Amino acid sequence: MNKLILITIVATLCLGLASCDTKQNWWDSGISTPYHDCSIMDYLRSDTANWGLTVVLIERAGLTPLFEGKDEDYPEITFFAPPSFSILRYVWDEASGKDTGNQRPLTEEEKNHPERLVQALDPDWCREMVMRHVVKGKYLKADIAYRDPSYDIFAEEQTGGTDFTCESGNKVRAYRDKSAYEGVPDAGPETLYLYSFDAMQMVPLASPDIQPLNGVVHALNYNYVLGRI
Repeated sequence: MNKLILITIVATLCLGLASCDTKQNWWDSGISTPYHDCSIMDYLRSDTANWGLTVVLIERAGLTPLFEGKDEDYPEITFFAPPSFSILRYVWDEASGKDTGNQRPLTEEEKNHPERLVQALDPDWCREMVMRHVVKGKYLKADIAYRDPSYDIFAEEQTGGTDFTCESGNKVRAYRDKSAYEGVPDAGPETLYLYSFDAMQMVPLASPDIQPLNGVVHALNYNYVLGRI
């Protein structure tokens, strides 16, 4: 008897699912767009989860006009943007003495208000740090050359990629790579990468080609260590 009841319930559920109007289970979330009808600064301010401490760092550096598009010398910029989490990790490591060997537990104040740790940083250091991530002019992923796959990106023989000198004088090489799709070479998505000659390491990127009105933001990955660019 129990088996018969169970079979009846399962059959009813299957019939109900099969007869559902699939349109009722479909949600139109709109078309994703990289364009933002605002300045880079306003874009960053609009997403505190990802960019809250990035905004505080820019403000502490005295560079708000640059990111608002109000600096006549920089009508457009390319910003390899460090996310809030990278800055959080940096200020917490500094506050706890992790890199000095005199480590201590973070206070509740430091945990709950990391923005105050950023605001306590030296403004000149903040400016130099922010400008390490800024290139004058707007450069999209499509403007970046492909890497010659025969050589490492840092090799002297490498003829691919596009070299930039950031506004703090550090040198980076951006490049695109193609990927395979279902076994077909170069048929998959193209990916943008960044190599720092100063840090001699790859800089992890997350999302390229975010385009506010006064330039482009290439978001760096959460794994990025602030300053290693």
